[in-house]
Amino acid sequence: MGDSIADDDLLLKNFFAEVSEVERDNEVARILSCFKLNPFEYLNLPFDASLDDVKKQYRKLSLMVHPDKCKNPLAKEAFGALAKAQQLLSDEQERDYVLTQVNAAKEELRAKRKKQLRKDSASKIKSLVDEGKYEQQYERSEEFQQELKLKVREILTEQEWRRRKMQMRISEEEGRLKKDEEEQKEMWKRKREHEEQWEGTREKRVSSWRDFMKTGKKGKKGEIRPPKLKTEDPNKSYVQRPVKRG
Repeated sequence: MGDSIADDDLLLKNFFAEVSEVERDNEVARILSCFKLNPFEYLNLPFDASLDDVKKQYRKLSLMVHPDKCKNPLAKEAFGALAKAQQLLSDEQERDYVLTQVNAAKEELRAKRKKQLRKDSASKIKSLVDEGKYEQQYERSEEFQQELKLKVREILTEQEWRRRKMQMRISEEEGRLKKDEEEQKEMWKRKREHEEQWEGTREKRVSSWRDFMKTGKKGKKGEIRPPKLKTEDPNKSYVQRPVKRG
């Protein structure tokens, strides 16, 4: 088994050693013109290609555009695009996502086809007689495959746009929550600083109050003293009489 794979690789390398630079340039141009969201296009594979097909095709095309073999200045970019496509199709989740969009595209095209058949009675009768074989044959045609390719592009574009819009909304919401969190932190920071400042002057306030209670005035010069009680006030019509003690 191992010898067989080694022989295949050797034959493949010998074959591409004979590939002209024009063919390599054409492949680089093809790869870089592919629809970016469809990895099947990069590897030039049908949508029903197996994982084994993906590996073989990647090995074949990557040798053709490898920067060490291809003199095209964009060979490195094309080689990277192939590697990414192969990685996506080897990932079960990513592959299932693309195939889900492919199936959605097929359903749309089939619905469109049914409407056309209603208008074309001859095609409708032939479809009934062949018990679906007529439609299966049509779906294998180049016309249908090209329509499917374009419809898949359309659906993948719509899904990507929705994904980006959703990501944008999520980012905006995360930004708002982060801003609220920072404002809340700043508020608590100011409150904490105020409490620490108030606590820091506690001893001073207590000491000042004690001095006031002892002397009837504050200890520091320039601060307000409490008014003295007079027994007589010449500016008033009344006289403040001293309180008699029993």
